[in-house]
Amino acid sequence: MPIIIPKKNETAKWVREFKADGNVDRYLTPQNPTDVSQNSQTTISPLVTQISIDTRKYIQLGINRLGGNAVAISPYEIAESNNMNYENTHKFVLKQGLYMPTPKIFMTHFVNVLEAKKGRKNLVYADGTKVPDVEVEEMYQHLTKNHKNMFGRNDAGVWTWLNAEFRLGQIITVKGLGQNGDLIKASASLENCLNEDAYVSLDFNNQGLSTTKSADQSYRQGENIRFWYPREGCVAGFDAISDGAGLYCNGNPSDTDGGLGVFACAEGTARAKK
Repeated sequence: MPIIIPKKNETAKWVREFKADGNVDRYLTPQNPTDVSQNSQTTISPLVTQISIDTRKYIQLGINRLGGNAVAISPYEIAESNNMNYENTHKFVLKQGLYMPTPKIFMTHFVNVLEAKKGRKNLVYADGTKVPDVEVEEMYQHLTKNHKNMFGRNDAGVWTWLNAEFRLGQIITVKGLGQNGDLIKASASLENCLNEDAYVSLDFNNQGLSTTKSADQSYRQGENIRFWYPREGCVAGFDAISDGAGLYCNGNPSDTDGGLGVFACAEGTARAKK
């Protein structure tokens, strides 16, 4: 599927909508997904990122954000991102020129890893090289069970904040830092999603939230996850423990923990291959 380009008479409408609600996820579009799934060693052009990053520590997602910038995500929680609450974690990554993934971005990464584990697509680093199978396996285990914790806990695997807060039927995301250091936020109407806690299939709405209960209401590694529906005043996150993996929308934004960190996202534009 090609990148969706608005028709001439639709461009102004898109701009008005974004200014009105700031809904970044609405504009996430596939970026040459057929290239990602091919079996050649290098199938996507390297990214020229907006900041200096180790391009072998970020993975291209095959989706773009508003403005056409391709998204790349760290394969694990980044160093020193733990022991901070939701707001301070945002500030930690934003001051580095990075940002916290929305549920849409993170669940795209999650599904990409599952597809790579099953041999259905390749994952590609930001430098355009293929992620080796051994690394895919490590990420898969990290995302689906209590395989390892990046901050030394022995009872959990991944545990990360996600960029989403829920208030009055709205999903609120952080867009950046203001000149005074405060978080710049945008809100959009919460799209229809499952309104109960349950194991869910890997179907997500445009905001990255679960929509369909799993036929099997027990954890099946790589086939389903646990979902906790959005609660008023709560924030989103993702974790994996001995009982399985889960997308939760009932987190307390004031929480801190030595095992709770964040994946980081960077953006860039594709560099033409020589």
